[in-house]
Amino acid sequence: MSQSFTPPLAACTFFYTDNCERQALAPIADEMAARGHAVYWSMDSSQPAQVGIYCEHACTPHADFSVVLLHDLAQRHDIWPHFWHYEPWSHFDMGILPGPAWVERWQAQAHVPHARPKRGVFDLGWPKADLIYRNQALFKQEADKLRAQLGLKYERSVLYAPSWENHGKQDEFVQALKELPVNLLLKQAPWSQQYRWVLDNIDAMDAVHRDCADNVFVIDREISIMYCLGLADVMVSDESSVLTEALLLDVPGIAVTDWLIPDTHPPRHASVPYDYVIKTVRAELRHTVEQVLTNTADYQQQTTHHKHHQFAHLGLSARLIADNIQAALAGQPLPTPPLLAQVDQDRQLYLHAEQLAAAGEVKQSTQLMLDLIKKDSLCWEPYNDLGTMLVGQGQLEDAELLLEKAVSLAQQDASVPLTNLTEIYCQQQRADKALATLAKLSQFTPHAQQAIPLIRQCMEAMF
Repeated sequence: MSQSFTPPLAACTFFYTDNCERQALAPIADEMAARGHAVYWSMDSSQPAQVGIYCEHACTPHADFSVVLLHDLAQRHDIWPHFWHYEPWSHFDMGILPGPAWVERWQAQAHVPHARPKRGVFDLGWPKADLIYRNQALFKQEADKLRAQLGLKYERSVLYAPSWENHGKQDEFVQALKELPVNLLLKQAPWSQQYRWVLDNIDAMDAVHRDCADNVFVIDREISIMYCLGLADVMVSDESSVLTEALLLDVPGIAVTDWLIPDTHPPRHASVPYDYVIKTVRAELRHTVEQVLTNTADYQQQTTHHKHHQFAHLGLSARLIADNIQAALAGQPLPTPPLLAQVDQDRQLYLHAEQLAAAGEVKQSTQLMLDLIKKDSLCWEPYNDLGTMLVGQGQLEDAELLLEKAVSLAQQDASVPLTNLTEIYCQQQRADKALATLAKLSQFTPHAQQAIPLIRQCMEAMF
């Protein structure tokens, strides 16, 4: 009897540039390995792969099937929501977002081609959160084990976890708080050797603070920040994404906004565009920490709303990502469908308005398009349709504004609104503007015979 042949599962390569990225991808790697996929790790994103999973800044995949996640939750927070202009995802097959806040950022930019992976963008959670929520009892055991290993002196702890170590920030933290009856936990990120100067700063600070007091504890950089948050009552940072991850464990985060960030020359002040983070300055750090410790329960209650705005599918992220990857590889329907961009939702409403107009319900159709315009929709069609309607009513100035907006939004193929706008300029005998729009139109209408009527109108407008 012949045996049926089952093709081997695709090998998955996880690409990372430092151990922070590796920790972010590890839950997915574990899930894919548990399902029988061969799993490999690589620090060279130019390496070919069958299935490639990436989370580094602005990389290009070299895989038969590729998935991209965020490097961290604060990635390019200096340009939100214009993230995808500088870190394009269009070359990937699937993009993964951690929760509603990032979905909203994507919705605001989803009309940009760079923001559109081939199979779509998916709201599937933050895999690092699986460490906490997939087995909360086990997580607590591991956090308690770390507590015992450190030999913490006090019941309560303040965690220091910066994005960058520079200008003696760690020492400022220790000097400001060392007299308080709390443990000071010093946790630096596991930077790669490419940033040797940052590692040198960390080494210098850790040498000063190791054994400097019985309530100051230098934590191994390779330990997951999640376990450190599991010990913390408050955390202090400059602008690190850990301020967001702290929400997972209901830990209030404090950002010191006049600490310097050395990724520019000269260094800049910390940028903290998060409404769920308590802001302070260096001179007020101790006072702010004391305030939060005095009212910890109140601050912790405030984290619940923010937690669910930042994170989806707590404890389920790696499974959901693996489910979608496997379904896509097998050519099956995806268990979690891609997000529908707001511009696409608006276009569906516009198409409904078109159907109403075709059925003679012109007033209702017009109102739907007006509603889209009032909310500043990124869908170009209602601006075009209402603009041409106003042309028929002789309201050329208002029509011009609407059609100019339609042209700016159409991007990929602006031939229809450009044609209508050119006709308005011709009617207004504004030959210069008509010729300018006609030149733009030629990019979309390469066949000369299509442009001849408009050329004739332009010539007539000139005389």
